[in-house]
Amino acid sequence: MTSEEYIRLYQKYIAGECTPEDEELLFGYEDNFMLQNPFESEKESAKEKELRRKIYGRIYKTINKKEVNIYKLWAKYAAAILITLSVGITTYTVHKKDLEREQTKSVSVKPPIPIPVQDSSAVMLTLSDGSVISLDNANNGLLTEDGSSKISKTADGEVEYKITNNWGYLNASINKLYVPKGSLYKLILADGTKVWLNSNSTLHYPSDFKGIERLVELSGEAYFEVARNEKMPFVVKTKTSKVQVLGTHFNISAYTDDNIEKTTLTEGSVRISQGGHNVVLKPGQQGLVANKNTEIKVQEVNLKQVLAWKEGYFLFKDDNIKDVMKQISRWYNVDIDYETNTEGKLFGGIYSKSKDLDELLKGLELTGIVKFKIIPEESTSKGRRVIVMD
Repeated sequence: MTSEEYIRLYQKYIAGECTPEDEELLFGYEDNFMLQNPFESEKESAKEKELRRKIYGRIYKTINKKEVNIYKLWAKYAAAILITLSVGITTYTVHKKDLEREQTKSVSVKPPIPIPVQDSSAVMLTLSDGSVISLDNANNGLLTEDGSSKISKTADGEVEYKITNNWGYLNASINKLYVPKGSLYKLILADGTKVWLNSNSTLHYPSDFKGIERLVELSGEAYFEVARNEKMPFVVKTKTSKVQVLGTHFNISAYTDDNIEKTTLTEGSVRISQGGHNVVLKPGQQGLVANKNTEIKVQEVNLKQVLAWKEGYFLFKDDNIKDVMKQISRWYNVDIDYETNTEGKLFGGIYSKSKDLDELLKGLELTGIVKFKIIPEESTSKGRRVIVMD
């Protein structure tokens, strides 16, 4: 039995769709490695315990084989994989779903995943005159003109700027794109630079770049594919630092409620400047800038983990429960309360953002580390909330 055949069979078992023949095949599958599960319930039968041990053993072997590409497997089946790194237990639940996206594309803009927020039309473009366009409600085609650029919404849901003329415009008009919780959006700037904005993020940028640099300001998280222009460096300004490039691909996470800004380079080179300090990153490196510290730290990172948001899924790796819940809060538009000590409670794994909040939390509960309670919006004046408990 191949690993994919085993996973499909396990999926049927979890969904309660196994025939007696399927269960016999699943129970009869032999593993050389057995991983004991400390969260076994005393109510489980010997047969259930044996199945659980075999499932963990098989999955442990599968995800550690070098020839198995877990990310390709996720792309095919929209996997929800929970790997409890802190206690050495692996839980793996796969939900088959065809994402219908080309292998050559890293992500589709406004990916076809349900947006778990009540106001689905909250992606807003603010023009230099203060007028606001709700992009989700706007028709495809030309939206408006601002300064020397025409602004259009493409068939893929992107916002695209194209320069029409430079006559009579000495200063570029400043626009703002706001992406709310639960959304992703792609923007193509006037110079051809592509920007993916993560949920709860804002980008200020000119409708056309003039002068000695291409300056944009970011609050939140964004991935940039910068069009090369050696005569006009591209600069991203955040609340703490500046990142300067000529033409490269990189990610910046600079949320206002985070204590550390993270700049991650995937291609080319970037220079981070803060408080008189400068650091040049190489591909695969991440620069860390703390709000109250001028020192810039550099570390090697897993690029798939950093860019998971852009691909439409969560990827945790030995992350504290508070960091996990912060990402969940931004995507599902919920507030988080804690009724447990979070120290030492670490999570890891992959989970598709297409799943609803309840399903995600039930999956996380399988680790046995914490439990969750969802407080509906109608029960509180503060909106929907999630309580993290022992």
